[in-house]
Amino acid sequence: MRQAGEDAKDFEARMRQEFLKKENLARLFALVQPYMDNTAPPLVYILTQSERIGHFTIEPQILMSLYGDRYRRIVVITPPLTRPGTNAVVKACFGDAFVWIETDDPVIHAMGFIDGGLADFQVLHMLLQSPRLLIVDFWRKVVRGARPARIALPDQDRERGHRHLRSIGIDPDAPFAFFHMRTMKYREEQEHHGHRTASIERYALSVRRILEAGYQVVRIGERGLEPEGWMADGYVSLPDALPDLTPEERAVDLAVLADAAFGTAQNSGPIWVAAAFGTPTLRTNTPFEHLNLPYNRDLSLFKHYSDRGRRLGYAEILDRQLPAVFRDTEFDAMGIDLEENSAEEIDAATAEFLAMANEARGGLAGAARDRFLALGRAYEDRLHADVRLVDENLDFYGYAHPFGDVASVLIDTDPDFLS
Repeated sequence: MRQAGEDAKDFEARMRQEFLKKENLARLFALVQPYMDNTAPPLVYILTQSERIGHFTIEPQILMSLYGDRYRRIVVITPPLTRPGTNAVVKACFGDAFVWIETDDPVIHAMGFIDGGLADFQVLHMLLQSPRLLIVDFWRKVVRGARPARIALPDQDRERGHRHLRSIGIDPDAPFAFFHMRTMKYREEQEHHGHRTASIERYALSVRRILEAGYQVVRIGERGLEPEGWMADGYVSLPDALPDLTPEERAVDLAVLADAAFGTAQNSGPIWVAAAFGTPTLRTNTPFEHLNLPYNRDLSLFKHYSDRGRRLGYAEILDRQLPAVFRDTEFDAMGIDLEENSAEEIDAATAEFLAMANEARGGLAGAARDRFLALGRAYEDRLHADVRLVDENLDFYGYAHPFGDVASVLIDTDPDFLS
């Protein structure tokens, strides 16, 4: 792994040298050898962050989208799928063309973050691409017309998931919505992601509206978030109701994301799993970030940005390159606060999203939508001239492109936001 004081480029160069040593290549070939044949080399890819359900889903989904027609077999090498946080059932959603190999080899794991392109070893082809470059290259292809592949939950896993839902009082044959919260309890060892979190109390009006519209609500994610007196009829916290499932038993989480009518979530891994299944999502408390591309008909409601109490408009957020900031300490040094959406804002976005589910128009329209996209396009144009962002594979901005919708409450509560 990276040594103290070692920057990313030095780390990449060192790991490239390590990986190309004869003994390391021999270990890799030994892992893959049972799946090689002389007529059709497999594609091999190293997926290091398998305990993060978003990465564990979107990375092989991209392989399926881009390479599924070119390779009879795609071999994905991962750490052991017994690691905490892993949903081992994910691999079943990709069909027989995918082969999954588990290893605890740290050198092979580290190579999952190296950008080396597609290497032809004759008997196998190996895609060395970091998750960030894999994703941004894919988004570029999507905005040019490529279509993300859909994944499918096997019938036996769906049935297992539905049995679990029935055991906790949810009828999977009746309409339900998923609900996902991200708080600082998630990956507590990483303190840089506070700007991506929110409090559950601000979702009470939204959840109640969804329940009153006739949907059950199943919350996935972290345990113990509901305050005392939280609504009960038709609502279940899955992690609290089923706390002891092993990684191999987590079909129920995927059944929720695959079979929900829609979901309400934050910018975290489950939105990409839902997207891969084709489930639309109301994305709330979302920071502006470069690599978001809501390619389904999702509706986004963004957090408010302020500089020492003064709300920032969209043009100033982009002028200051705040979508390229990923760490709380950087925001703090700049004097920038990200404020949660109010309960009323989330409720208004929920009403808009429910109307869209019934074929009503929703999201910014007309001049407001044109302005939002024009500001995003101009920002992305500037990114291409920023050497640092190009080097870091951050010269793409998803909100420069007409994918998904933006909740109209964004400008209802701040009419000058797009000025």
